Amino acid sequence: MNASTVLIVDDDPWIRLLLHDLLTDEGYAVEEASNGSAALRLAQRHPPALVLLDLVLPEQSGLALLTELKSTRATAHVPVIAVTARTDLLVRAAELADAVVAKPFDIEELLAKISAVRSAAPCDEVHRFSVDLPRRHQPRGGFQARAISPPSDTAGA
Repeated sequence: MNASTVLIVDDDPWIRLLLHDLLTDEGYAVEEASNGSAALRLAQRHPPALVLLDLVLPEQSGLALLTELKSTRATAHVPVIAVTARTDLLVRAAELADAVVAKPFDIEELLAKISAVRSAAPCDEVHRFSVDLPRRHQPRGGFQARAISPPSDTAGA
């Protein structure tokens, strides 16, 4: 999946079709999954730019999938917008999801949330560096990391 791919996870084929058409009209590439296991396979194989996740799914709950996406190294950085008609699930999902949207959703509100979450997402480019703690710095690739000692507590002295 590329930098503008959205993974739609919903067991309702009509909702997937609506979101697919809406997002492709907005210029996104779209992948779809109707259950949690298919979504997890897709997301881990090629992490999308964003996941739209229905919280009521067959086989595995959307909350369980959300927890797994956020705790798996390959997908922890992927923003997730949780979608459901169940208020109790929205409240619980708000702790892990990057945004929540109640069904029935307003299309403009959904697009605004997608835009906001995408603009807040971390940069896809990662600069790698290493730290040699005994020497306290290790230049690599033009970057330098230093171990910094915590400030001393002079207020209590």
